[in-house]
Amino acid sequence: MKIEIDQSGRIEDTSKLSVVAYSNDHHKSLLITARDKKTIQVVFRKMGQPKLFVYKLFAVAIFVLIKNELKRIDQIIIDREYTGYENLIKQLIFEIAERNKKEIEKDIIHFHSIGRRCNAHGVSIKAYRMRRADIRLSAKEFFEIGVVK
Repeated sequence: MKIEIDQSGRIEDTSKLSVVAYSNDHHKSLLITARDKKTIQVVFRKMGQPKLFVYKLFAVAIFVLIKNELKRIDQIIIDREYTGYENLIKQLIFEIAERNKKEIEKDIIHFHSIGRRCNAHGVSIKAYRMRRADIRLSAKEFFEIGVVK
């Protein structure tokens, strides 16, 4: 199964919620509140890694979104949200999966501009506007799943 992943509401904008969603024949969305993003950001600032916060949270959100579908997924297309950081995000996803005893094949994750006509964009923007998603990622869950170094 091929899935496309898109984001609505930038993670680095901690005054607004963010939604990460995937779509193909099925769809699923994940919401992170502004409050939870700020909580996570404070920890990264205290660790002296304020920029890593964005990429780590994006990677954890993607992992949480797809973790129960991994056996059925053979291709993951992630919209280019953070150009120049795709390899870091990909590596973070693999590390998070490994820590959580899940396996993702190295060659199935790709980054492309998927555009606004993509179903994943429609799912993410709808969840963003409605402020409701299938999954809510809290700061507590982020730290349990992402295990900040």
